[in-house]
Amino acid sequence: MAAKIKIFKRKLLHNNFVFVDGIAKSGKIVVSSIISSLKNTENQSMQGTFNNYVKFKTLKLLDEDLTVDLILQAMQKFMIESQLSRFLNFRKYDLSSVYNSLKKKDYLNRLKIKDNPREIEKIIKNLKKNKNILPIVVDDFFPNCTGKLRYFYNFKKIIIFRNPIGICYDNLTRDRAKKKIIGHPWQDVFHYKKNNQKIPWFVEPKNIDKFLYSSKIEKHLMFVNSEIKPYLNKKIFQVPNTQYFFLEDIWKNPNHCVKLLSKFLKTKETKYTQLMLKKLDLPRSSIKDNYEKQFFFLKSKMSTSEFSFVLKLEKIYKSNKSLHGF
Repeated sequence: MAAKIKIFKRKLLHNNFVFVDGIAKSGKIVVSSIISSLKNTENQSMQGTFNNYVKFKTLKLLDEDLTVDLILQAMQKFMIESQLSRFLNFRKYDLSSVYNSLKKKDYLNRLKIKDNPREIEKIIKNLKKNKNILPIVVDDFFPNCTGKLRYFYNFKKIIIFRNPIGICYDNLTRDRAKKKIIGHPWQDVFHYKKNNQKIPWFVEPKNIDKFLYSSKIEKHLMFVNSEIKPYLNKKIFQVPNTQYFFLEDIWKNPNHCVKLLSKFLKTKETKYTQLMLKKLDLPRSSIKDNYEKQFFFLKSKMSTSEFSFVLKLEKIYKSNKSLHGF
């Protein structure tokens, strides 16, 4: 048998990254868009593959050292490629679009840079000098950063939470769980085979029978619980070098969010920051009405026991928010 190869951890040109983490529909794009409006920042990058890397590592399908370096490799490439305006979002109406960026003119001018060794070396030299903040948006990342992946604790992190009522509502009305289960082409998902059955990754082997004979709502709740459970665990608030936000707080008081982000990232807001808040429809006045709409919708669709389960999740969420929110 061949000796095991040990993958070395590469050194980045600089470490001025900030991870924006949370489950889907928790408000990461809101926070990352605000960050990208601050001084000395780049446009945010959506890194969906990072989530799969850490999950594969947890399932022992990917070597720990390799997992760390694959993520670092992607971070390094993003750092350089963004200077060429490559792999950025140019869709005008997306919040993450460069057209909504403070640096829109810079990104458009970067398209003119030729991709050759001389220009790349100039980019590398400038990156080592300028060290702009690079926001990276991930899902379900830090709860899975165990073992050697705790290396990523060294980077600044923002972890975002949202009331389970809103999470359940958005997932159910968008049929997100169903799309994950069937493996919709638009979804970042994987399955495993057990007893000739195609099982989505969020179902543990011990729960396969329960999953196969569950109703649509029961499967939906199994999916949501698999995502939200780590973010309700008090251990998540022990992750070092982290700023925590609850989405409802941001909706009510976005300017306080801006102040906290600016202090945490050691930067400051620009004249574009307030324009971004307007584009994000912040602050929002219909929070209570939307909550009631979502609450009664879920109550009408779920059995008493199912809805009680969601309310238990909400109770934990509110307890955490009372301790760590605004």
